[in-house]
Amino acid sequence: MKLNHITIRAIIFLVCLFYIGAETLPVVVGSVGNMFKYRWFNAGVAAEWIDTGYRNMLGFEKYGLQNKGFYINLHGLMARAMGQRYINEVVKLDSGHLTEEAEREDIAFAALQLTKMCEMQKEKGKDFLFVLTPNQLSEDETDMPPGYSNYSNGNADELLSILRKSNVPVLDLREEMRKDGISQTEAFFITDHHWRPETGLWAYTKIIDGLIKTGAAPAVTSSSFDIDNYNIKVFQDIFLGSFGRRTGFFFAGVDDFSLLTPKFTTDISVYTPYSGEIDMRGDFTDININRGRIIRDFFNADPYTAYGHSEKGIVSYRNEGAPADLKVLSIGDSFSHVTYIYLPFIFSTCDQIDMRYAQGDFHEYLLGYDPDLLIIMVNPSQVMKENTTYDFFNEYQ
Repeated sequence: MKLNHITIRAIIFLVCLFYIGAETLPVVVGSVGNMFKYRWFNAGVAAEWIDTGYRNMLGFEKYGLQNKGFYINLHGLMARAMGQRYINEVVKLDSGHLTEEAEREDIAFAALQLTKMCEMQKEKGKDFLFVLTPNQLSEDETDMPPGYSNYSNGNADELLSILRKSNVPVLDLREEMRKDGISQTEAFFITDHHWRPETGLWAYTKIIDGLIKTGAAPAVTSSSFDIDNYNIKVFQDIFLGSFGRRTGFFFAGVDDFSLLTPKFTTDISVYTPYSGEIDMRGDFTDININRGRIIRDFFNADPYTAYGHSEKGIVSYRNEGAPADLKVLSIGDSFSHVTYIYLPFIFSTCDQIDMRYAQGDFHEYLLGYDPDLLIIMVNPSQVMKENTTYDFFNEYQ
């Protein structure tokens, strides 16, 4: 029997369907079975995903290929079942946490610019602190699977070495984690590059302690230093982080998310000096927490942004009752959102800059604000030769 090209295509299509079905069914069964071993498995979430995919494939909803979350999840499910450690430029560490590769960087110019900023503060008789955060990788980077590399800690080590030789005050939170016996798996989300809110609070206490030791801040005590003085509400299986949104929630699971709110009385004002969008005074929780962002919408919502005022560029806090009457400028990115928000508990005047969104001339603003204390917090992944997030690495004179 002679087959025409239409018949051949039909046969190939049916074979593909059979193959996909034969391959996918045991994968799904096996993977779902494996999920019961993990605390993060949520039958309701899985059922919702299956229902969405079923409706999608049958055309009951007008999702089509626009519902890419379903296909990302399917891809991650297949990758997990086959033991893959790398998909969509995301690497699964031995710990099960997700990260990405990073190249070696020439950071000499970045170190020079930071040194200039420190010297500027010292010339005025004022203080400077450079804070290096940890990242998902252990310092020896041995948790990367064979064949993959991430040199972000090595780049950060080189940066700190240059800064220390230049007498720039440095706080390496990786060292502090090691001293306190905190592991990366405790400190970080599984599916996101950020540290957990509890780690952000811990970092705040280490920053204050470091400032006191160097004499940049007076010796103070505060209820804000003790995590037992915070209410902690845990939202289970609600957060799919930046890496997880590229791999789906079957590849590494989903994260819980914690909301920390003070038990003690607070009275702080916050405003955005340039946009005027925010102008509030009151309780810390009311002015700093956006509960509406803590929702389970894996591919569209980001509960991490519930803390602070992301995307505002410059945010100004004032606390007349703070124990230290100092003007502080703290510079960072999204890592700093769950850390810098506590600084107004200690300092009366706090401006915070997220360099990703800040507008205008940074040098002009810095001279105009004239802080008593300048804090810059950087994650190892942002230690690089050309960095548009921290543009003063490249442009500050």
